[in-house]
Amino acid sequence: MFNISTFRHRRVTEITDSNSAVRRSSALVLGFFAFLSSCADDVPVEPTTGPQHVILITLDTTRADHLGAWGGDPSLTPSLTRLANESVVFSDAMSPAPTTLAAHTSLLTGRSPRSHGVPRNGYIVNPENVTLAELLGEAGFNTLGVVGSFALESLFGLDQGFARYDEEFGLEFQPGMYDQNQRRAGDVTDRALGLLDGALDEEPNGRVFLFAHYFDAHTPYDPPPEALLAVGLKAGDRADLEDIGRAVIAQQHAAAGVRLGPRWVFSNGVPVEILDGATGAPTAEDQRLEKLYQAELSYLDKELGRLIDGLSERGLLDDSLLILTADHGETFWEHGDFWNHGVATYQTTIKVPLLIRLPDASMEGLDVASVVSTLDVLPTVCAQLGLELPAAAEGMDLSVLWSGGELPERAHVSEATQPVGEIEREVQWLNQAKAKAVRKGRWKYIYTPYLAGREELYDIETDPGESVNLLLSPTSLHLEKASELRGELEDWAARLTPLPSSFESAQMEAVRSRLEGLGYAGEDD
Repeated sequence: MFNISTFRHRRVTEITDSNSAVRRSSALVLGFFAFLSSCADDVPVEPTTGPQHVILITLDTTRADHLGAWGGDPSLTPSLTRLANESVVFSDAMSPAPTTLAAHTSLLTGRSPRSHGVPRNGYIVNPENVTLAELLGEAGFNTLGVVGSFALESLFGLDQGFARYDEEFGLEFQPGMYDQNQRRAGDVTDRALGLLDGALDEEPNGRVFLFAHYFDAHTPYDPPPEALLAVGLKAGDRADLEDIGRAVIAQQHAAAGVRLGPRWVFSNGVPVEILDGATGAPTAEDQRLEKLYQAELSYLDKELGRLIDGLSERGLLDDSLLILTADHGETFWEHGDFWNHGVATYQTTIKVPLLIRLPDASMEGLDVASVVSTLDVLPTVCAQLGLELPAAAEGMDLSVLWSGGELPERAHVSEATQPVGEIEREVQWLNQAKAKAVRKGRWKYIYTPYLAGREELYDIETDPGESVNLLLSPTSLHLEKASELRGELEDWAARLTPLPSSFESAQMEAVRSRLEGLGYAGEDD
């Protein structure tokens, strides 16, 4: 076992003025000097090879096991099932972080959070990061982004490289219901198709990179009537954050006789007693919440189908490299991180769907069982387009796997982003004391420093639900595998140094102001 000091790195530097104007000013200065340099060289950007367009779709909080191609009911997500049938499907993909901004920054940079420097939501993406949008913009693509929630707003810097970044949210923060500004899938699809039409009007033969982010599977659950009927619920059924909080408390009480609630866990983490006492059995309310989650996915699937049809109608689909994935999943009742994503690194939150549809649907129907990561998306796009891969990228080109080759067996690391309380105050990297998972082949090792160095080992091949911690009664093989993966984690931590970042407090202040206006004046509220 190793202690928390193993994870010491450069302290996250606080930017004196963390507002977005300062960040953008810095980026403009850097851009100005880059412009002067390019003018001096007077060398035009060479057109890239490969697909004419690149489409990247992300589904927030979407569990792989609830989608047809990954073991879910295919009738609930027919558009995704159809798309999967035309694509290369990766059945075992990991996200490096179970939180929206950190995971998306990893997706668009090919770097883990401990490298790109964004520990969790609310932090600013350092402009030293090179994003996929920047790479494609420099290669002549018109870069378009549409995001479904405030977590990815341009305030936090993920808009680096996008010519247009649409972030108009129709659903505003509402105590007990919406924990952030967001919008529904229909609005995302409308705006994505609108941006495409505008780009094609400007340059009919131009190349396009479209990034579309759908937020619907995230709590709370308020799906439209037709989606509710699809899963056997009645019109008007819904679950707000208080409903979900009660489900958390019920499971905590069943596990350990305590009633802490989700906000306590967010700040303090999950106690060992709850982790070990979790029964893995749903209550009637848990099952209702799962149906609401499925209804949200059903609605999302319909709008995703409309986007795919829109791409086809505009003659873009078969000329595109289309990638669909998720930032993270969601634990329901299976583990002690009940109805949460962020505080643990079980498969429920870090296993994500990943598919790649090649132009003309070539290689359709291929299933790849190798363990891969969303860090591999940027290297794969670069390889398909003949672009130079940024030196800091950590992933690998996945096209090797659909071209008859093999990738070396790698250790994939995922790092939790919660809790956000005291354990963040005495470390150089904010996620230093939080849960970490290392996956290599069939074996998965979990290390949670803040729980007295708790260790877990699972054989995902025989125990995909992670129900039996093999280190409780280990064999020599189990001890050997735990030692090997512990070493991989140590090497990973020593190899990476996070770029400086700072917290953007604008949303927190806006929320505080709104709560005070509604009569919620106390700090606890």
